[in-house]
Amino acid sequence: MSETVTIRSAAPSDKDAWFSLWEGYVTFYDAEISDDVSENTWMRLLDPSEQMFCLVAETDDLGVIGIESYILYLNTWTKAPVCYLEDLFVAETARNLTAGRALIDALGAKARQEKWHRVYWMTDANNETARKLYDKISPVTNWVRYDVSTA
Repeated sequence: MSETVTIRSAAPSDKDAWFSLWEGYVTFYDAEISDDVSENTWMRLLDPSEQMFCLVAETDDLGVIGIESYILYLNTWTKAPVCYLEDLFVAETARNLTAGRALIDALGAKARQEKWHRVYWMTDANNETARKLYDKISPVTNWVRYDVSTA
């Protein structure tokens, strides 16, 4: 089995793999997202007029094994765009291949190349597996998040 992980932008041909991984991600967080919203998200990730993007991790033997969606937006504290890494998920069977790290590193390289101000993300405090990786990449910040429900 080839263990070389390649990172690239998502393509229309990745739809089935993306949906499978997306479903795994949503299940991991014990969330419910309608098929309509998931379909809309997929379309927006591929729409060049949107500021929402997706990278995928793949190997020759396993195909697409990881997804990373991110959003670029303007920020009041800098002239450069800021990147929010919104979703990162690697198939459980492929987590020993360092695809999660490769996806984050690729996004960081893109940020440096395109001169973004920063890349940031959040995870559940109890997501110990992901936090082991994230703690190797960046220190935890002191920021506290608040959510206002509009439903």
